[in-house]
Amino acid sequence: MKRGDLWNGPWPSLHGPWLGQEEPSDEAAELCPTVFSAENRISGITFSPAGDEAFLSLNTPDGVSADILWTRMIDGAWLKPEPAPFNSSQIDNDIVMSPDGERLVWRSWRALPGHEEPEKIVCLWASDRIDEGWGDPFPVECNGERQAAVYPGITSEGTLYFSVRTDVVDGEPVYAILSARRQGRQYARPELVIPGLTSAADLCVAPDESFLVATIFREPRFQGQADLHVSFRRSDGTWSMLAVIGLDVRSETTEFCPTISADGQKLFFSRIDRQDRSIPASTWWIRTTFIKAMRGVVSKSSSGTPG
Repeated sequence: MKRGDLWNGPWPSLHGPWLGQEEPSDEAAELCPTVFSAENRISGITFSPAGDEAFLSLNTPDGVSADILWTRMIDGAWLKPEPAPFNSSQIDNDIVMSPDGERLVWRSWRALPGHEEPEKIVCLWASDRIDEGWGDPFPVECNGERQAAVYPGITSEGTLYFSVRTDVVDGEPVYAILSARRQGRQYARPELVIPGLTSAADLCVAPDESFLVATIFREPRFQGQADLHVSFRRSDGTWSMLAVIGLDVRSETTEFCPTISADGQKLFFSRIDRQDRSIPASTWWIRTTFIKAMRGVVSKSSSGTPG
């Protein structure tokens, strides 16, 4: 575990759920700017169902490492973030909490059981709640195999969504979004959701599995900015084409690292200008009403169309 005080600067006095903030509206707004300040480089947050516990992905200024921080509301007041109990000496980030608040899944380069060196390929890890804390971390397995993947999302039924690299075409990697049903402590064989993506889409999925939100880069890949896109699950189980989310959240910069509240009513995301890395990412939130309003148009589009 990485030790020490990883939070720079003072911690404000915050009281009440959602870091003491008023409920979001239908317009995107910064989430608690006094917390997500220039001193700390946060990209991604996930909350407990009641909004009284949160995990943050904290990046180092040089971008070569990341930690997961944990903060809770105790007796109405939020504690200063500290390293999560399962945070390692390697990169740990992109964490999501299940809608029932009982499981966390994130990506990590830490050594797998029986290995001495950090992994060269990132894998998914999980931790389950025990009493008031969290149990020992364990690698996620799908169909009995360790799951190399990024950007997990979890539904109310426990289905796991994630992004993987599936191919290389003309020297360029191709990615896909997969899902795997929960089977006991682990997961079943992954199923294809959306193929042929031009980037490893960081994503979140609605608790009722009705839609997912993913980041897709504009050209040039991994160098240009990126936008959030939405896909809707149809009644036959297929998924609609990824459609860019409009002016409700879209800017000239990059929106990424989306997560969603346990009730499906709040969307959280980070925003950064990839052309000026000296400015840290900011954290935003908005009601999901605008996403649901897109269903009638987007769900009629062809399924599995690359983003």
